[in-house]
Amino acid sequence: MSVKVGIIVISGNIDKVLPAFMLANTSIAMGFETGMFFSFYGINVIHKERKNNLKVSLDGASSIALQIPELQNISNVELLERSTEIIGKMLKDNKIPSIDDLINQALSLGVKIFPCQTAMQIFGIKKDDLINGTENPVGAATFLNYINSADKPIVMNF
Repeated sequence: MSVKVGIIVISGNIDKVLPAFMLANTSIAMGFETGMFFSFYGINVIHKERKNNLKVSLDGASSIALQIPELQNISNVELLERSTEIIGKMLKDNKIPSIDDLINQALSLGVKIFPCQTAMQIFGIKKDDLINGTENPVGAATFLNYINSADKPIVMNF
């Protein structure tokens, strides 16, 4: 029985992108063909420059603020910046791979990285702007057909 795992990444937030790549890398290591579709703000994750400026989501920042009293009454902009720094330190201290490391691992394991053609058009992104190793840009129907060609398709959304 063939199994394909499809992971749709529509967020460019660290706290959503990390688990998406962890699941992709785990599923391919388990022998499941795996593809990731990067649409809307998720396209920034595979952009050569923008991937270095990803932030924590506001939900994630609010959760961090619950644990750190000095973060509870600051502006959302400052909260996002400080929370992104804190989560970065937490990941490093706990030896969690960086997004770059997870991307490189995914590509080396054979995860297919599909950029969304529509998102690229909306945000004025060219194929050359994307990291090396991405598939050609596709639409949602092409990605879903790729996943649904398996006997057992599994789809996740981040």
